[in-house]
Amino acid sequence: MKTFLLTLIALFLISAPTFSQDQVGPEKCLTCHNNVGLGDMTGWRSSMHANGYSVQLDDAFSMQDLYGMVNDYDENGIDDFKDGLNFNNIDSKFDPYKPNAPILSYSAEGGYKMQMGDVTHKVIMTYGGSGLYKQRYMLSVETSEGFSKGYYVSPVQYNEKTKEYVVYHGSDWYDASNLPIYTSTSTLMDIAGNSRNIAKNCSGCHSNGLEVWQDDNNEWLMKGAPVDDEAAYDGLNNVFDIDGDGNLDQINTTCERCHGPGSDHAAAPTKENIINPLTDLTAEQNNNLCGMCHSRGKSKPNNTFGFPFQDDASTLVTWAVGDLVEPIYTNGGKNFGDGVTSSSHHQQFWDLYQSDKPTFQYHPVSCNECHDVHNEVLHHVRSEIVEKDTSGADVPIATASGNNTLCLACHATHGAFADISVEMVADYDNNVTAIGEIVSAHTKHSYDPEGIGTSNCVSCHMAVTSKSAVAYDVHGHTFEAIPPEKTKMYTMPNSCAVSCHGNVDAAGGDFGTNITVDDRTFWGGIAQQDLADSLMYYYGPDGKWWTHSVTTIDITENEMPTKFSLSQNYPNPFNPTTNIVFELPKSTTVSLKVYNVVGQLITTLIDNEDMTSGKKLLQFDASNLSAGLYFYTLKTATFTESKKMVLIK
Repeated sequence: MKTFLLTLIALFLISAPTFSQDQVGPEKCLTCHNNVGLGDMTGWRSSMHANGYSVQLDDAFSMQDLYGMVNDYDENGIDDFKDGLNFNNIDSKFDPYKPNAPILSYSAEGGYKMQMGDVTHKVIMTYGGSGLYKQRYMLSVETSEGFSKGYYVSPVQYNEKTKEYVVYHGSDWYDASNLPIYTSTSTLMDIAGNSRNIAKNCSGCHSNGLEVWQDDNNEWLMKGAPVDDEAAYDGLNNVFDIDGDGNLDQINTTCERCHGPGSDHAAAPTKENIINPLTDLTAEQNNNLCGMCHSRGKSKPNNTFGFPFQDDASTLVTWAVGDLVEPIYTNGGKNFGDGVTSSSHHQQFWDLYQSDKPTFQYHPVSCNECHDVHNEVLHHVRSEIVEKDTSGADVPIATASGNNTLCLACHATHGAFADISVEMVADYDNNVTAIGEIVSAHTKHSYDPEGIGTSNCVSCHMAVTSKSAVAYDVHGHTFEAIPPEKTKMYTMPNSCAVSCHGNVDAAGGDFGTNITVDDRTFWGGIAQQDLADSLMYYYGPDGKWWTHSVTTIDITENEMPTKFSLSQNYPNPFNPTTNIVFELPKSTTVSLKVYNVVGQLITTLIDNEDMTSGKKLLQFDASNLSAGLYFYTLKTATFTESKKMVLIK
């Protein structure tokens, strides 16, 4: 097994500490890491990492967030399976499938069931149900040959915020005539064609020690690492014998997924025989560790799986701590028209690398500087950050995103916040007035981040633009205060509107546009565009408060650039507009200028602008120029290139 790990390390050209491959399971880890002296890690037990999947063989956890069935659309306190919810008898998104719409049921003898047409499938596990987003239901499918060994995500999704049901990939369960695909005559090989198989699409992020394979019926099956002392998991439903071999499997994101195998450490604990991502990994490795799951795409090289995986013809290999995402994963992110802002969830990793955080001039920023996956705080935001005061001594700072201390803990003493000291942030309550005055000078808004939300760092720089269950329930991680001009250019949300002004009741108002919360799901309407115009008076090309022009757009690519390049403009010759594409392998300062044939500067398209890595497109309008030959030159600190273009009129 050690050869297996060394092969991985050689393959991905990155080093990490290596240990034996024996897994011990989370409860073994928590027998020691349950006290302040070792860092109390027991908060992991109630996290979404620990309970992404929950086993539902009975109703022991019914109506308990994270652990049980929480679907209760009529809010009577009883989960809808136990209520016997029949979608054929109510108005819902499943109306097109009547009279074969799903029917939910529960019995002490048979457990949770979901009927579609003339077959009744077993509900084995749930995904989600945290109280924040959604809950989905994993089925063992009834066939003429017995129940499937693989598990499949049903078409029923319950959105927790809105208390409503939506259809999740209904075409995997109903045909073009809205009839059930699977009937009493369907075979196991038939169900193997269902693309909602969790071993193939979900297991890479929701298990530890993953192994996947296809059986004789072509069903994708999976198993996770075993656990030490199975009795320690009595009464828990976040581990499960998912492959039916009689042993419990780690079906969720457990300790060793991030710290590496722990048998050596459990036998003789030292800092040297376990991986601590904070001290043993680089910032890039740290970000990639999170990025293995907080991203969206397909495995390489064959796109077999919906998660990072080595899937060539001869090997099916999962990743190890310290590996990088790119060699085993193709980016499949969904973005708005600017090519930068995520429109769907699970894209925080790609978001981060659109920003300058990984190449920050003071130090490369990693995910765990803001997040602690062991605590019980919402989104695992760190509750404490230790910084240095003016004398160089460590100062613990109690942090939260709601009052800006999470951001100010790092941003104090420089930039717009140079006059805020570390000591002031550490003693926030006694310095909130002084801090508020400085932050307000930056935001041009009053300071009430915890009340009506004005001058809240996250609202502007991490606006909720992505969708998990309902529109805008996931924060972006590009750290861009999305300008209203992008709403005009790409009919997409902007930070000002999404966070505050896109609601007639919001603080600061909607500038008389009478925009509603429902209007915010589409940005091409009259109210939405009028609001963007009003906001651009303050934040736009001629902004009263902040001057900002959108000059380029990012082109979403499966591969990040590996070198600087400047492409030939197209069309060429052109009249009067053309496109200029260039690639930046890392964040840098960029200038792009146009010269005539004698070398005179004609216009500056990009004037020493700090830009993130990626493939960029700039649209150049030469309406005010005479026909002729021109040169355009891209320049960074380490790269300069020029190309010719011909304007015809």
